[in-house]
Amino acid sequence: MEIDPSLEYRQVQEQECRELLGLLEGLGIAVAERIYQPGDVIYSEGEYGDALYILVSGVVKLFRSYSGSKEATLRLLRSWDIFGHLAFAGEARQLAYAEAVTECQVVKVPKIFVERAVRQDARVAFKILTLMELRLVQYEELVKCLLPRETEVRIANLLPILAQKFGQQNGNGRTTINLRLTHQEIAAMVASTRESVTKVLNDMRSRDVIGIEGGRITLKDPGALAELSGS
Repeated sequence: MEIDPSLEYRQVQEQECRELLGLLEGLGIAVAERIYQPGDVIYSEGEYGDALYILVSGVVKLFRSYSGSKEATLRLLRSWDIFGHLAFAGEARQLAYAEAVTECQVVKVPKIFVERAVRQDARVAFKILTLMELRLVQYEELVKCLLPRETEVRIANLLPILAQKFGQQNGNGRTTINLRLTHQEIAAMVASTRESVTKVLNDMRSRDVIGIEGGRITLKDPGALAELSGS
């Protein structure tokens, strides 16, 4: 039986996070757990980066503001993603806003405790480096979405990534992205306009490439999406 690479990736990430938390507990390092409700701000852009954040459950949005009221969504995080701009040398500032999309459980490890744990056990540093490498892979995937000029190609690149991260298999090769996404939110992820995104999504739906119900997108023809994206 072939293993889904995205599932294997998520399993590795969860294991690394759990082992990191286990190491911290074993070293007597204190962590803070908090529940955030939808719309709660976890931290703001420009805020001092004083901690490592681990998303245990829920969905978090990282975004930046521009041109006054506009937003550019940088990433959507799911359980066992790490986030936060944490620099061990000098003073770090958060490069984006972090906001809860659903109810979230977040573990916060203050920078001073991370540094103490790294000095006490080298395995902590290795776990953090591994998780940061996994995070870099996700950034590179999303950057690929912005390279093509056409909005259709950008969306065709983005939808499979969201399906890998938040997908629910429905059989017959169909996958539903288990998030309610507005056209404006998708536009913020592909650096386009809401009008352009609406036009592309309606066209994809009319060709039966995707389905949309209750704000949730179902990938009905992954082959057609791959062809559109140039994969």
